Amino acid sequence: MPKDEPNDAVSKSLRALLVLAAHESLGVSELSRELDVAVSTAHRLLNIMRLHDFVEQDMDSRRYRLGPAALNLASQARGDHDLVAVGHRHLAQLCVQLDETVNLVVLEGPDALFVDGIQSRQPLRVATRTGARLPAYATAGGKVLLAHTPPSILRSYYPAELRKVTRHTLPDRQALERELELTRERGYALNLGEHLAEVFAIAVPVNGRHGRPAAALTVAGPSTRWTRRRLIAAAPMLTATAAAITRDLREYGA
Repeated sequence: MPKDEPNDAVSKSLRALLVLAAHESLGVSELSRELDVAVSTAHRLLNIMRLHDFVEQDMDSRRYRLGPAALNLASQARGDHDLVAVGHRHLAQLCVQLDETVNLVVLEGPDALFVDGIQSRQPLRVATRTGARLPAYATAGGKVLLAHTPPSILRSYYPAELRKVTRHTLPDRQALERELELTRERGYALNLGEHLAEVFAIAVPVNGRHGRPAAALTVAGPSTRWTRRRLIAAAPMLTATAAAITRDLREYGA
């Protein structure tokens, strides 16, 4: 069988992405039928797109779905308006419940971008950072999202040695990878003075329509009020709020 011409291969790859976007997941044979191409051609397209993280394969089912690179492009094209519109009232409720500053964070390359936040009314409080970009490895929200980022992309984001922001910042990428593995296991990330020495925070993922993290929900407070134990005790409340945001996002079609 002759190889696809470059333009033809590009066209088929783009069509494959559109087909995958319309389904939760597809097998190779299903994709070949949708594209009306040979199974070998579908498999070659998937391998190329997987190499660049535009698709990923479930190791149990062997089926393919959109990968983080494709989802990140879609998120950037759509913008964060839907997330903020849906999530803001949930932030307000959580801020009242905890009486601490809460934020919504998305990943923008190697940075954590704060897209919305509500500030605590306590005299001693952490300010909201809406619009700010911080090194993701030094924030709770950033670490939650990095925990679901492919290792190849993580390596492209950061050198072996990480820039120290405070004396508590993780020292290198190896330490970050261990922290991200722990974050995946327990379902939340902590920031114990890693960006500002006197600020502690916890974050949980907010899943989008595809069932993968679209954002992080964080609560931050002064270290004089928050201990590791208190942060962990707040995790179930954050998780419940994140689940409510996810349900509303799905209804909203985000």
